[in-house]
Amino acid sequence: MKVAFYTLGCKVNHYETQAMEELFRKAGHEIVSFEDAADAYIVNTCTVTSIGDKKSRQILSQAHRRNPDALIAAVGCYAEVAKETVAALPGVSLVLGTEGRKDIVRLVEQAADRVCVPSYPAPFERRSFEELSAQCDSRTRATLKVQDGCVSFCSYCIIPFARGALRSRTLESTEHELRSLAECGYREVVLTGIQLSAYGFDLPDKPELSDLIVLADRIPGLERLRLGSLEPRVITDRFLAVARESRTLCRQFHLSLQSGCDTVLARMNRRYTTAEYRDAVERIRACMPDAAITTDIIAGFVGETEEEHKETMRFVEEIGFARIHVFPYSRRKGTKADAMEGHLPRALKEARTKELIALGEQLEEAFVDKQLGKTVDVIMEDDGTGYTGNYVRVRCEGACGETVRVRLTAREGTTAIGIIE
Repeated sequence: MKVAFYTLGCKVNHYETQAMEELFRKAGHEIVSFEDAADAYIVNTCTVTSIGDKKSRQILSQAHRRNPDALIAAVGCYAEVAKETVAALPGVSLVLGTEGRKDIVRLVEQAADRVCVPSYPAPFERRSFEELSAQCDSRTRATLKVQDGCVSFCSYCIIPFARGALRSRTLESTEHELRSLAECGYREVVLTGIQLSAYGFDLPDKPELSDLIVLADRIPGLERLRLGSLEPRVITDRFLAVARESRTLCRQFHLSLQSGCDTVLARMNRRYTTAEYRDAVERIRACMPDAAITTDIIAGFVGETEEEHKETMRFVEEIGFARIHVFPYSRRKGTKADAMEGHLPRALKEARTKELIALGEQLEEAFVDKQLGKTVDVIMEDDGTGYTGNYVRVRCEGACGETVRVRLTAREGTTAIGIIE
C-alpha cells in the first residue's frame, strides 16, 4: 500500500507523524509524497487556532480530490475535539484523534467503506504515555517526545481538551530511545512535549527535566540535548545547577511568555507575572551568560489596549530575546477567552503582530551580532548551514552531520558567517 502523510501544527505532531510513518514502513508499506497518488492519506491535524481547524479540513479535502478512491484518515488534535465534523467530511474513513496511533496500521488495513471512529479513553481518562518511536527530523537532529497532556487551561487554549491528562515517558524508556537515536548517528536530540515543564508529575518517583539532562549526559555519541518550550517555574536551583554542568544541554531556553503585560497575563490565566519571568531569565543568564532566550508572543489578545500592547513591546525589548515567534490571537470555541468581551478587529491584531515581528527581527540581529568574534561548534545540516548550541544559524563549509569548529566573522540578516579554524 502507498501511504502519504501531511502534518499540521507543532513539533509534537511532527514527531507523531514520523512515528506513524515508521510503523507503516515496518509493516511493509511504501511512504510516498502527499502530492503523489496514494492508497491512503493520513492527515495529522491541528486545532491550536481556528486557522489550524480550517487548514486541517482543507488538507483532508485535498486528499479526497487527489484520489477519491483512497482511504483518508484524520488523526491529531482537531480530529479529537471535532470528531463528528471530521467524520462528515467527504472521503474520510478513519478518525483517530490523539490516542491509538500505535494501532493505526491495523486500523487502516482493516478500514471498510464506512467511517470508523475507534473508541479510546477520553483525553482526561488517559493514564499512560503512548510510547511512539521516531528517528527522523533532519539528518543530524531528532525529536523525542517525552510528555503529553496539559492541565494549565490557559483561557485562550483548546489543547487540554484535545490532549488531556499529564502523561510522561519513563526515564528507562527515554534512555532507551536516546541511545537508539545516538546509535543511528543523530548528534542532537530535541526533547518535546505538550506541557514539557510538567514532565514526571504523573510518574511514581516524580522525576524532573533535570533528571533527563543528567541521563542524556551519559549517552555515548550524543553531542547535544535541546529542550522544547518551558515555563518560568521550571528554572529552579537544581535545574540551573544541572544545566550549568551539563556537557550536552544546549544554551538555548525557550521560555513561553505570550504577553509582557501583567493584566493580559492574568486574563490569559498564565499563572506567572512579568517579574517572575524576568527573574527566571536573569537566573539563567547569571549561570550561562551566552544563553539564548527565545519565546512565543500572542498579539491582540481579548481586551488588549494600546498601552498593554506597548507594555509587551517594552518588556520584549528589555529582555532582549534572541528570537520570538509571534501569533495573532485566534478565537477558539469552548475556551474562557471566547466568552470574554473586547475581541479586537483582525486588522488591529495583524498590525500589532507585524510590530512585534519587526522588533523580534531587530533583537535577533542584535543577538547574532553579540556572537561575532566567538569560536563555536556548529553541527552542519544539508544546505551549507548549521546551528550553534545557542541556536544561531551559521553558514560555513562542512559536510552534513559534521561538527565543525568555526569563528563567527559576519552577519547576513539573522545568519552568521563562520570560518573554520
